[in-house]
Formats: sequence, C-alpha cells, structure tokens
Amino acid sequence: MLASYSSVQDKLIRPCLRKGFPCPVEPKNYKLFINCGGRKITIDGEEYEEDLVGKGSSMFDEREKWAVSSTGTFMDNNGTLRDIYVPRSMSNLLAQKNIELYSTARASAMSLSYYGLCLQNGSYTVDLHFAEIQFTDDHTFSSLGKRIFDVYIQGKKVLTDFNIRTEAKGPGIGINRTFTTDVTDHTLEIHFYWAGKGTTSIPWRSFYGPLVSAIRVTPNFIPEIDGDDKFSTGAIVGIVVCSSFVVFLILALLYMNCYLGGNDKENKELRSLELQTSYFSLKQIKAATKNFDPANMIGEGGFGPVYK
Repeated sequence: MLASYSSVQDKLIRPCLRKGFPCPVEPKNYKLFINCGGRKITIDGEEYEEDLVGKGSSMFDEREKWAVSSTGTFMDNNGTLRDIYVPRSMSNLLAQKNIELYSTARASAMSLSYYGLCLQNGSYTVDLHFAEIQFTDDHTFSSLGKRIFDVYIQGKKVLTDFNIRTEAKGPGIGINRTFTTDVTDHTLEIHFYWAGKGTTSIPWRSFYGPLVSAIRVTPNFIPEIDGDDKFSTGAIVGIVVCSSFVVFLILALLYMNCYLGGNDKENKELRSLELQTSYFSLKQIKAATKNFDPANMIGEGGFGPVYK
C-alpha cells in the first residue's frame, strides 16, 4: 500500500491533498452511516447516506462528513465489458433484516478507502456490512467465484484473507463485522485492499477485489453537540483556579482574625494590668519567717530556699 501527499502545510491546500485529511473547521461530527453503492435509506432510525458515484479506475469523492477513494483497473479487461464499481445484486438475497443494506455495494479492482472527516476525537465502534452479491449459489459458472481481500482500520489490519461468501456461508447473505478503534486526529480511515488472491475472471473479468455493502460508525463516548450549554476546558480550569483562590482567601482571613487578632487582644489585656510591687527589710523578713525557721520553708527556688 502506498500513499502520497503534498509536503506543503499551507491551509489553502485542500485537505484531501494533505496527510491525515486535517479538518479545516472545528470538528463536530461523531457518527457516520454510508450505504455503499446505494441510495439514501433509513434503518432503525439511522439515515444512511447515498454513495452512487460510479467513476472509473481512479476516483475521489468528498462529502461533508466522509470521502471515498478507489484505485485500480480490473486486469485483462479489454473494454468489451464495463468495469463495475457499484454492483447490484445478482443473487437472490435471502430474507433477512435490513435487506436494503445488502442489495448494493461498492467494489474496487485493488484499493478502496473510506474516510470519516472532522470527527471528534475518541473511541468509536465500526460496523462493516458485507454480502456477496456478484456470485451465485447454483450449479452455474457464476457459483465458482472466490473473492478474497484484507481490511485495515486506522492502518491496522483487522481482517486477513477475508472471504465474504465463506464467512456468510453462502452468497446473498448479509453479515457484519464489528471493531473498536480510536480517532486521535479527527480522521478515520477504513481501507479495503486486494492482495491478488482469489479468482479474477469468474463469471467475468471485473468480478474480484474488495467489496463492502455499508459502513456504520458510532461513538463510545458522549459527544459534544452544538447548542449544548457546556464549558470549555479553559473555562473549567479558570473556574477551579478562581474557586481555590477564594477558599484560600477566606481561610487566610479567618486565621488572621482568630489567631493574630485574638493574641493581640490578650496582649492588650495583660498590658492593662497594674502590677503592684513592695519592698521588705531583712528585719521584717526574719520576723515573718521566724528567723528562717525550717518549719516555714515551702521549697527550693533558683536562688535558694523559699519560706512562707
């Protein structure tokens, strides 16, 4: 697999020509429903967008929410048969739920990529719907075809040598495969790639390569929706900082009032006391202690015995 992009990072260059399909606006998309090769339909309340562009061997179609790119020319096609990039069902689709999703598909001779554009970053569930609609389940030549391809999501191989008919246990039977992936740069890439395996000319030369019926992408998180009264990350940080400062200021005022102010009040009360002092002669002291009678001693002090 090879891909080339413009080395110029100028925003005037279209996103499709720059690596990673950078989103030129604020990313607001968070889900994606595509009816590959078919018209717009609604399934279980979900509207699948149409994907009817049937261009040639190299094409790119960009929509508001997604884009599709196909590359490759069907081998040995001498022009007598038209290459089929949006096939219709040749099999009798068995009665099943959501049959509208499987009656059409998009195919490619080699490389087929779908891109989810301007997605909100986060974890997503990717449902890929398949049905083999170009081969039959009878005793004709059309029943001998074998389609094998690989599938990559965000550059990681998730299906190897995938055979729709084998996995579904027959043609005309819809199946889906579910994967979880992360979007970190607002772009989701789903790539289907034919590595040269399987038949290439049954029933005709253009019946091979990757094929997909529908794509469903849903978020595994609560998305930000326009009109919601939500604070930005910067606003939340500002609120937390301001709240912390107010709490600190209140605590500081309480500390100053209760401790500094309280101590100052006590000091003032002590300073307001009038201390009374008296002087006694040795004669008076000897008379009071009965000439320092040991019976009147009450203890020892730092300067000697203390008498009552």
